[in-house]
Amino acid sequence: MKIAVIEYRSTPPKSALELIEAIERRNHTPVYLKAHILDAVITGGDISIYHGREEVNIDGAILRNIGFFLSLEVFMKRLGVLEALAQKTPVVNNPLASFTARDKWRCLLRLSTHGIPVPETLITENPFSAMRFVTSRKKAVLKPIMGSLGLGSTLISDPDTAFTISRSLKNIGIPSYYQIYLEKPGYDYRVFVVGEHVIGAMKRVSSYWKTNIAQGAQGIAVKAEEEPEVYELALKATRILGLEYAGVDIAYDTSTQKYFVLEVNAFPHWEGLRRATGVNPPDFIVEYVVNKAKR
Repeated sequence: MKIAVIEYRSTPPKSALELIEAIERRNHTPVYLKAHILDAVITGGDISIYHGREEVNIDGAILRNIGFFLSLEVFMKRLGVLEALAQKTPVVNNPLASFTARDKWRCLLRLSTHGIPVPETLITENPFSAMRFVTSRKKAVLKPIMGSLGLGSTLISDPDTAFTISRSLKNIGIPSYYQIYLEKPGYDYRVFVVGEHVIGAMKRVSSYWKTNIAQGAQGIAVKAEEEPEVYELALKATRILGLEYAGVDIAYDTSTQKYFVLEVNAFPHWEGLRRATGVNPPDFIVEYVVNKAKR
């Protein structure tokens, strides 16, 4: 089988290389496709996908990323081409599901609508709304609507600071996304789902308020019998979003004594989870895609 890995970088990053190696270990042929070179053509009711001048002929694909800081037109073009590709061959994750998850607000909106507990969250272009939110909640985390690794997340307890930051963002055409600060017990959870199974989960332990592995947190493996609710929440959230592999971030709030889904990553990193659990997600993802392509 020919299994593609879709990215936007000219040279495959580490995660793409590991997927390519996992494809080769299973005696299949990897194909590296760059999102900006993919084109789609409709001819007489048929759809053809090209990578440059070469027509794409694959049995399945793993979507990793299509790029950052894109204009709306470029984003829609890349998404549209991937939707066309998904009509011809299995693409994991599904492009539309992937980009619902990538948008933190739409991700939480979908989960909340289906009864998944999520933190109180505000999305706004109004600096006065931001100020009122921080005033009433005492502490909030300002996050980029699209982002990962905890980069750009800022803890805010001063309403005037919220007003100033949101006004500055508004002036450059960027909305503000605030989430109430949860009183974590010094850790949260990252759960990795492939298909209908949790392949590994860890506590991300840190003395800092950010518990991302990329921000210095330590990963400690967690089994299903230790945290059954965390496992079940991750599976439900992944299913609701229509994802086939995902990294689900879940926190326990000591003040309410409840679990909350913070976000669901359709393009999750796995180095920290692998160190903590010994599980190698690329092997599971490739196996899932191969089995789906056979059906």
